[in-house]
Amino acid sequence: MIAAHVSTLLISRVSEAGDQLLGEPDFARWARLLQAVQRLDLASVDLRLQRRGRVLLIDGELRLQGLLRCERCLGDMPCDIRQQVRVGVADTEAALVAIDAERELVMAADGKLAVQDWLEEEALLALPLLPRCMEWSSGICPVSGIEVPSLGANQ
Repeated sequence: MIAAHVSTLLISRVSEAGDQLLGEPDFARWARLLQAVQRLDLASVDLRLQRRGRVLLIDGELRLQGLLRCERCLGDMPCDIRQQVRVGVADTEAALVAIDAERELVMAADGKLAVQDWLEEEALLALPLLPRCMEWSSGICPVSGIEVPSLGANQ
């Protein structure tokens, strides 16, 4: 098992029999994600790693919990995101295509994966493009308690 808070992972160090990247990443270092959310309470990963020569195949789940800003009512909205991860890590696209052309490529210069940078990117991609309270349709938002006026009210 490899702790999820590591900063760098050498592909050559992963067992061909498989390994696991597990636990909480060092999300305090994720400056871009921390700017995109109101609050991040939990980030965790449960990823299976399989090395095939110079290529690392990664499958599993990234989980995020915290608060996002609702774009409808501008209130704080709880989020619990579970993102499936299925990537191939290699130093060239050709190396990954030879193993599994269906996977998303994550570049690893000199066989080294910058784990925290990659996980932060996966977390950013998992966020909704337009976060909105699911329960709210009109009137007072049950999440934030804010009343949003109808666009037609001033006409």
